[in-house]
Amino acid sequence: MRAGLALFGLALGLRLAYTWLAAGPHAAPYSDAADYDAIAWNLAGGHGFSMADAAGGFYPTAFRPPLVPWLTSLVYRAFGHRYLAALALQCAIGAVVPLLAAWYGSAVFGTGVGLAAGVLCAFDPLLVFFSGYLLTETAFTAAVLLGLLLTAQWIKTPRPGRALGVGLAWGVATLARPTALLLPALVAVWAWIPLGLTLAARDRVRQLLFVALGVALVVGPWTLRNAAVMHAFVPVTTGGGRAFLDSNNALVWGDPALRGGAESTYHLEPYAAHFQGLGEAAADREASRLAREFLAGHVAEWPAMAAAKLARFWRLSSEAGATGSWRSGDSRLGALTRVVDPLLFWSLLTLPLALWGAARVLSGPRRWFQSLALLTIGYFTLLAVVYWGALRTRVPIQPMVLLCSAVGFEDLRRRLRSRARGFKVIEGRRKAS
Repeated sequence: MRAGLALFGLALGLRLAYTWLAAGPHAAPYSDAADYDAIAWNLAGGHGFSMADAAGGFYPTAFRPPLVPWLTSLVYRAFGHRYLAALALQCAIGAVVPLLAAWYGSAVFGTGVGLAAGVLCAFDPLLVFFSGYLLTETAFTAAVLLGLLLTAQWIKTPRPGRALGVGLAWGVATLARPTALLLPALVAVWAWIPLGLTLAARDRVRQLLFVALGVALVVGPWTLRNAAVMHAFVPVTTGGGRAFLDSNNALVWGDPALRGGAESTYHLEPYAAHFQGLGEAAADREASRLAREFLAGHVAEWPAMAAAKLARFWRLSSEAGATGSWRSGDSRLGALTRVVDPLLFWSLLTLPLALWGAARVLSGPRRWFQSLALLTIGYFTLLAVVYWGALRTRVPIQPMVLLCSAVGFEDLRRRLRSRARGFKVIEGRRKAS
């Protein structure tokens, strides 16, 4: 308990300090954060999940996923429209991430690996950075870790109630960001083999149905709400098609500085003309059609597109070409980061350990049970190939990468200690040399 509180306090202090330095006392939302802020304030004011039009009227929206605006609206109800309070909430959620990583790591790899993963998550620059912005990344990362933790506990002791809890957790993750919608299916496929060690095929199916029920109980009401107000089938958001187009279009692919990234096309020609007069759902479908049309005309360039996206997704530095700045213009961090890039230093330290740790997981005796973290990394990496590569899209798997780093560190530490004592490590056992 004391270790957990200390870890939470350390992580929270780092995130609050970064937010104060990066955003400043007069922080104001911009870009995507402005949408989350506006929806949250509208929710707090009793206007529902809505945006305001040019005339000052409110209209229902499903463009942004609901979890972060709803959580932020609770803060605004309590403290008024204070953006720094919303950022403080993000910092608090971000401080929970190291705890969840430690608990998941302990459940799957042991206490030593779990504690090391939690400490790494507390200090990780990427996780610290994104805790200082009103975006979905931090809450989504916490939700994904919660889903992984409950999944591991369920596999160890399969019960219908635990299966239902797994589904509920993945449903919450989906409301944080719709890219989690297929993760329960991935979990179901992965879980079939370990469940077979203790359950008959009929019971396995029953457990997986409880997982599906949990997802439906969380996501279903939001989907019904969207059907009622948008008059269309919208499982979570109306932003998927536009995100697909933002990263797969001639403007991005034709500019070497933008390749692999994304550029909002909603107000840029020749795309803006396609969206005039269309509602959110219809505009999303049209954007998806335009993206598919572009990709169909550039099949030979798909490998190059994938490589550009992956290069951005797995880059070592904080910023790349045309990514913009992650801090306010008057931030006191500017001078420091011009001297040293904290993410570059951190990546050079942790990524080699992560590669070694991943290799140990794949060769270990419990590789199937421990592989879910690697499958999750692969899932989000594939999403980057389909959509766009950026540090934002890598944030949800950063704790899993650091978990692999902790595995690698623990394995190397054990080997060095064994050699110092005159022992030789063979297949996870120690043998006198």
